[in-house]
Amino acid sequence: MEFFYNYARRRNGISMTRREAREKALCLIYEYSYNPEKSPQEILEHASEEWEDKPSGFVKELFFGVCSHLDELDGMISAAAENWRIQRIGRVSLSVLRLCAFELTYMPETGREISINEALELTRKYDDEKAVSFVNGVLGKIANK
Repeated sequence: MEFFYNYARRRNGISMTRREAREKALCLIYEYSYNPEKSPQEILEHASEEWEDKPSGFVKELFFGVCSHLDELDGMISAAAENWRIQRIGRVSLSVLRLCAFELTYMPETGREISINEALELTRKYDDEKAVSFVNGVLGKIANK
């Protein structure tokens, strides 16, 4: 968990980009996957203590949105990940898929290409190259529905 917090720290007073906000949201989603007994608010409060800055509104919108629609998002991911049970998908990849599936479904103003590209960049950063191909394939199917 600590490696996620270290990567998601804000750069010396410079405003957070949307990419950085997605990265922080990914950290929260990932942590929530390990601690489902905690409320999303508890996860956010714990992370806020670790981070140098408070999570932005965009971070909160993504994280709470994913948590609110988790079953629906997992259903979309399961349907798109043919021959893969959701329990077999690595937690990093699953967290990225949940984040992007939420953006594709509930924040279409961002644009499919941007959402998917951002998800692939996060996957490249935190997972291996095989995961990038898998995530791309699943998100392509979700985006085309």
